[in-house]
Amino acid sequence: MGTDKESSAYREVDVGYDTLAEGSRVEGDLTPWEIFKEEIVHLKWRVLVFACILTFGSYYIYDFPGSIGTGEKSTIQSRFHAAGKNYNQEMNQALYSVYSWPNTVLAIFGGLLIDKFLGLRKAMILFVGLVFVGSVIFFFGVLSKQYALLIMGRVVFGLGGESLAVSQSAFVARWFKEGRGMALAFGITISFSRVGSSFNFLFSPEIAGDAGIVTAVLFGSIACGVSVLACGVLVALDIYGTRRGLVPPESKDTGEPFRLSQIKDMPLLFWLASGLCVTVYCSVFPLIGIAKNFFQVKYDLSADSAAAYVSIYQFVCAGGSPVTGGMVDVIGRFSIWMIVAAAGFTLNHLLFILTNAPPAFMMAYMGIVYSVLVASLWPAIPYVVQADLCGLAYGIMTAMQNTGLATWPLVSGAILDIYTPAGQVQSPSCIAWNKRDNSTVPRNYSSHLNWSWQMLSTCCNQSPCPDPLPTLEGYKYTEIFFMGTAAVGLVIAIVLFFVDRSLLGLLGAAPAVREATKEEQERLADEAAAAVDVN
Repeated sequence: MGTDKESSAYREVDVGYDTLAEGSRVEGDLTPWEIFKEEIVHLKWRVLVFACILTFGSYYIYDFPGSIGTGEKSTIQSRFHAAGKNYNQEMNQALYSVYSWPNTVLAIFGGLLIDKFLGLRKAMILFVGLVFVGSVIFFFGVLSKQYALLIMGRVVFGLGGESLAVSQSAFVARWFKEGRGMALAFGITISFSRVGSSFNFLFSPEIAGDAGIVTAVLFGSIACGVSVLACGVLVALDIYGTRRGLVPPESKDTGEPFRLSQIKDMPLLFWLASGLCVTVYCSVFPLIGIAKNFFQVKYDLSADSAAAYVSIYQFVCAGGSPVTGGMVDVIGRFSIWMIVAAAGFTLNHLLFILTNAPPAFMMAYMGIVYSVLVASLWPAIPYVVQADLCGLAYGIMTAMQNTGLATWPLVSGAILDIYTPAGQVQSPSCIAWNKRDNSTVPRNYSSHLNWSWQMLSTCCNQSPCPDPLPTLEGYKYTEIFFMGTAAVGLVIAIVLFFVDRSLLGLLGAAPAVREATKEEQERLADEAAAAVDVN
């Protein structure tokens, strides 16, 4: 069935089967080293380096609530408690929600700013600037122990963060749509950005422990400043590339003016891909937000060890992306890889529920599956929407993704709250007082009174302790919720596969067939437009 479809595609395109076969043969005769030598001289791979750094800062500070938000010492919570101010789990999770809720709509407008108004370069400068300003406001919120500033900083950060990711995707598509390597480029940029989150989980708790929580948050602002510098380099390289003819001139007036009907008229394949994005991402990132405490309960780990295990996921993403991206570039078949990724995440959650597989293995496995997802999902979008709506398409997908990411943590948090023991965890001093016996109490009456007074004073003056962790049963039901979400994504991926086969089959085709069919489709569209102009 698949062979007949590809053969028909060869016959339909204008370039002809013989030409494609010859091109494929020549490509196949090249060794990986020869391909590498051909590709490495292209400017687009140097552009890719700075495109990776573009979102590094935003991902570094995104998971601050998960890495240094709550805990008994060297956290935002402990700093607020030391000043006699309240800071609980609900307030900490709200920092995630206020980031995501605005982007349920604004990411779409970010795509429009790219496509229709500002253009890609100016839009990138705006978005990375908002990320940096938001990080600075958040820093001053921690410094001054003002929760309102924390919320304001996360809102401003959110206004730029997701739209910056949209502009990154549009920028990579702009430079890599022609020639080899688009799946590889997408895999590297998206997964390398996650390294920022991994660095946060690895180093922020250590920096907070050694130099204080304020210094740890300051490092986040510095990371965002580095992203600002990378944006400046990208703008300069894009101007240079345009002058040299390496990329087409930037235009914010391409195509017809924006109409709401353009959203409604997006093809079915795009909506299926967006649905897959929402469900699979919502089975992954809310888990990352609770993974540190989950590992503490499931594997009896310390907070620092649990955070280190969480970081494995992002590092494997970055290391696996060149491999999976290269495989997708050579093999093609975007839709099949999407099915593999959705099935992989479903299995991942099932293993968390039923087994005690080592956390290092589980997070490494999740990282590999995620690298497969990003190498197949995001590069597929330029093949299902017209070029002048690519930024809008990424914006819509990101907005839908954020709708899920703003809602799923609230649901999982509600589940965990049900299974969280009531009351507060006692401080070590209180525990020592309650467990006192003749072996710990001084025998001298005067010393006994002094010891009792010191213990009671320490206990009574102790800052409020953080809420106790949920039980393992609570995390099990949360994992069932995440597994169900991933399973829905698997169903969507299967539907997408069959819908694509009923149309041109671009997402399920090998690279040579896909590119030839796409070129023929664009040629016919240009001819139709020319005929309309003549009439």
